[in-house]
Amino acid sequence: MSVATEHVYRVSSAGWVHCHGNGAQDVPAWPTLQHSALVVLDLDDIFTDVWRFEGKSEYAAALIEKRARTQGLVEGAAHIVMHRLLKVPGGFQAFFSAIPLELWQRCTQWAREQGDHCLLLTAAGLLSHGVGTDGGRILLSQRRLMYFAQTEEGLSFGSMQALGGRESAMADAAQALLGRQRGLWTRLGADAVEYGVLWSVQPEDVEASLHAIQAVLGNAPVVLFAAELDAVGARVLTALPKLAHEGAGRHALNPLGERIAWRAERWVAPVTVVTALTGLVLIAAGALITQQTDGYRSAGQGERAQLETLQSRIQAVSTVETPRKLLPATELARQLDQGIRYNPMTFLLDLKEATGKDMQIQRVRLETEAQNRTRTFRVDGLAASGASYAVMRWVSHMTAAGWTLKALDPVGAAPGAFSYQLIAAGAAPRSEKP
Repeated sequence: MSVATEHVYRVSSAGWVHCHGNGAQDVPAWPTLQHSALVVLDLDDIFTDVWRFEGKSEYAAALIEKRARTQGLVEGAAHIVMHRLLKVPGGFQAFFSAIPLELWQRCTQWAREQGDHCLLLTAAGLLSHGVGTDGGRILLSQRRLMYFAQTEEGLSFGSMQALGGRESAMADAAQALLGRQRGLWTRLGADAVEYGVLWSVQPEDVEASLHAIQAVLGNAPVVLFAAELDAVGARVLTALPKLAHEGAGRHALNPLGERIAWRAERWVAPVTVVTALTGLVLIAAGALITQQTDGYRSAGQGERAQLETLQSRIQAVSTVETPRKLLPATELARQLDQGIRYNPMTFLLDLKEATGKDMQIQRVRLETEAQNRTRTFRVDGLAASGASYAVMRWVSHMTAAGWTLKALDPVGAAPGAFSYQLIAAGAAPRSEKP
């Protein structure tokens, strides 16, 4: 919801005014509302100031209420609204408003009875909203000027009513108000000070106060935006709707749950728009991904067809039989190769070198595999009792000599009997060890 669409009510000693859109209209006090609203209390009955205390800040509200009641600043008990709390050496400073308890109870009861969310705010809360360290703000409300500032030294607040009908009354009030803290304004500088019109129907007051403030600061302050609203018989210059809209979430006096509900209600429309846009983006992205997927699928099918064609060609080549004229030469080459690999003299020399004193070779036989006609040596032997390590050493030696060993069932049942098949490493498809 924008500032223009907000329903903002100003409550002052002169009565209630409803601001909406470009208009401002007087309404009866405590109206019955069917729309959400921001209600700003700008009453002389509310006492506002900055006080300093020693001790813990947890007891700030009780200490302020007791002093305000004791000094007669409020009639009877009061509800303390803490706008800002600042810890300082030895204690704390508090910028607060003391609202008479009867007025506070009536305001909160009325807000709860309305048909929609109704947030209560104070003019002092809007005065301090957004003011950081080494910053200040001055607001004009009717013929009353008030300021709030914060520096490393602490918090500052002041207010003054322009009295009398003289043309210079407003300028005199501004100079007197700011002149009390001339050192503060000199330290801050004009660029760190904001000036705004909370509510005014007299343009000459705005001009006179702004000129006086500029004279104290030495330069023009930052001027806050103020809208011109149409009222009965007058034009209202005000920054109240904008300040209330911006500060409601932080400075509303309502319980936390009501503030959250008010804020959530204003997020419904933006979230709906964002959700719709997100949905459109996802739909477009889905269509794009679908097109890309179809393209990838078509490319994949084309590559699969090419792969099947290539596999068929490879299969055709692998199934070509060796010409019959070459078979005798091929067989001769195979036999010569095996003859070189299985030279008995070379094998026996390797066998003798690998055989230790703890084992005995009983038989060596050259065999031919029936399936692939591959030649192998079969060795049967006997190891001394407890000399199994000798067999392991023998296996390692023969492996290093270029033979692949495969354990076989021993011919005899004597303890220590062993049998191995030995295949030349170049002819063996795999290596197996005991």
